[in-house]
Formats: sequence, structure tokens, C-alpha cells
Amino acid sequence: MQGIAFGPTIRLLRQAKGISLREMARQLGVSPAFLSQIEAGRQHKIPRGRIVQVAEMLGVSEGYLLGTAKQVHPDLMKFLSETPEAAEFMVTAMRSGMIAQDFTHLREIVLDKKLRAGVLKPVAAAKKKTVAHHLDGYVDASLCLAGLAVQNKERLFQRFAKAVAKKHKTISADLLMDRMEARERQAPTSIGGGVAVPHAFLQGIEKPMVGAFLLQRAIPYGPSEEDRVKIAFFLVGREGNTEHHLPILARIARLCSTPEFLQVLSKAKTSRDIQKTIVAWDARIGAV
Repeated sequence: MQGIAFGPTIRLLRQAKGISLREMARQLGVSPAFLSQIEAGRQHKIPRGRIVQVAEMLGVSEGYLLGTAKQVHPDLMKFLSETPEAAEFMVTAMRSGMIAQDFTHLREIVLDKKLRAGVLKPVAAAKKKTVAHHLDGYVDASLCLAGLAVQNKERLFQRFAKAVAKKHKTISADLLMDRMEARERQAPTSIGGGVAVPHAFLQGIEKPMVGAFLLQRAIPYGPSEEDRVKIAFFLVGREGNTEHHLPILARIARLCSTPEFLQVLSKAKTSRDIQKTIVAWDARIGAV
């Protein structure tokens, strides 16, 4: 593992899953001190079998774990260690499904103060009233639905893809389905609490689109019972441009980490109710 940020990536993903260092060490059958050395980057000789075991515990594929570690530039790790709100953003974005390629853009954020401020504000405890990338301009009521009855993740994706294609005639429902499913194969986008944030990139769209489906019953979404989903946020970003995509993912993840918001949202009866609830709570949380 010499030369890649394997240990720090494990630490961030472990924190995103809410697993303590001691608990992870116990499940891996190693001492907390040994795991701490790995996370600190002082232990590089790690058997492939152990890497697979770690990936399974963190709910990602071996390829996702190693790919992410390779993309985390030393400049970014230094910045994360020095800037608490940046580490918070990283963990929040991971909860919502950040993939390895996104780290290229995140490094640019680190090197660009102006861009960095715009991305970190959504998840930092900002004191200013105006916060970049409010969801108001992205949530589309026509892509929101309450009381949906589906049996599985495939049917859920199909319903959303058809809704997007119906509104935007130039978008192929099949292509959007393929993109969302490809993203899921990299790592499940369930973030806990009965919520998932499936997302994908498409060419030719003017700006990102956000939708939300409230399901009648929770559906299987990942390998464990904890991954069952009853609320799905969807994000379709513009291919080749993650400047808006990452902050929007972070805002959604922050909303969904607020139990009161999820309680209110689950009671929405119409598409317009869903949109209004998301926009109102996003403005409320973003302003604190």
C-alpha cells in the first residue's frame, strides 16, 4: 500500500459508517494499536485478504476502496488534517456516494480558496446567512413522488428514469438507468436511516436535477437489512462538471442526517409537499 492514502481512506470511510476504531479492530481480529498504525499510514504490508475484509466491513468493493485511496492526493490529506470542516465535507460526501474520480475535483477545491469556500459552506457550521448551492434551484416537483409502491431497486430506478425522460425529451431513460446502476456497482448509495441517494452524470443537461421518492414500504437496497430504503433522493449531474454535483450531494446528506427533517418529509402527501419540505429545511439547516 506504499504510495497511496490507504490508511487515511479507511479512517474516513470508517467514520462515515459510524464504526469505532476499537469495534473495527475487534471485527477484523487485530489490535486497536495495529489498526491505528494502518490508518496513520505507518503500516504498509497489508495482505489482499485483509483488504477484502476491510472493504466488506465498510460496505464498498475492493476496487472502490483502492481506487479512492489512489485518488486522495497528499495535498488533500494534509488539508483534511488541518481543516475540520473539510474533513466533515469529505465524510458527508462519502455518505452520499462520492466516487474515486471525484477526488480529482476535490483536490482542485483544496488549491482554489474561492472554490473551496463555496463547497465547504454547505456542511460547515457557517455563521453567514447566505450559503452556496441551496437546493431551491435544483429540486424539481415533477421528479418527486409520494406513496410509491415498488418491489426493488431496479423498479425504483426505472420509475425515476421514466420521470426524467418524460420531462426532458432529449434524455434516454435507458441511458440514465445504465448510469445509475453502474454507479451502484461501484458502491451502494444507501446512507443509512432508510435513505439512499442514487446519482449519475449525463451529457447535455443545463443544470443538475434533484428528485425524491417516498416509498410505501422499505425495499432491499444493499447486502444487509440496515440497507433497506424507504426514501430515495436522486441527483442527475452534468457530465464533466462536478462543481455543483459535490456540494449538492453534501447538502442532501446533511439534510438526511437530521431526524426531524426525515420525519416531516415522510408525512408529505404530494409532489409539491415534498419539494416545499426539502427547500424549506435546506434553507433552515443551511443558515445555522
